[in-house]
Amino acid sequence: MSNNKKGRNTGKQPAPKAGAPAPARGRGKTWIVAAGAAAFVLVVLAVTGVLGGGAAPSSARPTAEEAKYRGRFLSAGYAEPVIAGAQSYDATVEMTELTATTTDTQIAVPVADVAEAKIAIFRYETASGPLPLIAYVKPSGALFVGVSFCLPCEGEWQTIQSDGTLTCNSCGTKRDLETGVGVSGTCKLYPLDELPVTVAADTISIDRAVLDSWTPQPLDRKVG
Repeated sequence: MSNNKKGRNTGKQPAPKAGAPAPARGRGKTWIVAAGAAAFVLVVLAVTGVLGGGAAPSSARPTAEEAKYRGRFLSAGYAEPVIAGAQSYDATVEMTELTATTTDTQIAVPVADVAEAKIAIFRYETASGPLPLIAYVKPSGALFVGVSFCLPCEGEWQTIQSDGTLTCNSCGTKRDLETGVGVSGTCKLYPLDELPVTVAADTISIDRAVLDSWTPQPLDRKVG
């Protein structure tokens, strides 16, 4: 049995050395609570899309005014082709201009060019002049192809924004990047006209008959 009294448990805490900080009481519990609160805030920010890495998945739904012209060139059951994995847009992406290949019945652009650009503009020559077309990769990886004509402002150039929107460079109207639903701006009740496409042999093809039949939507909805 040791006779070293210093090793005995007397129930008393040893006095702190001179100059040493006094032990903090409750500091461990306070740190745990603060860490838990910070983790909760990070989760909320990530879900709402405030943090970088793109906006949260959208559940935007069109109003009745907007919905009546959505998908007017699409057949029932049309499914957008998926050309990439899930995308995270944490910075602005400007349009890349491509040149389409034209045949007797179709126009086409390479899948690889659109996938690399993320958002592209190309043109089809109609009897009344060039028709601007847009192709972009949605956050889900699905492909949107349509007429790049924002009514009523007639803007052609669009930009992918990190807030989860497709934004018109002309009027600033924002549309949800995944659903295409108008979010804000003067033209938000006028959806971009989506066009049916086929993807085969690494090529995105659009029937010229659909393009030749296109006319702008009636200006029968509120502007602004």
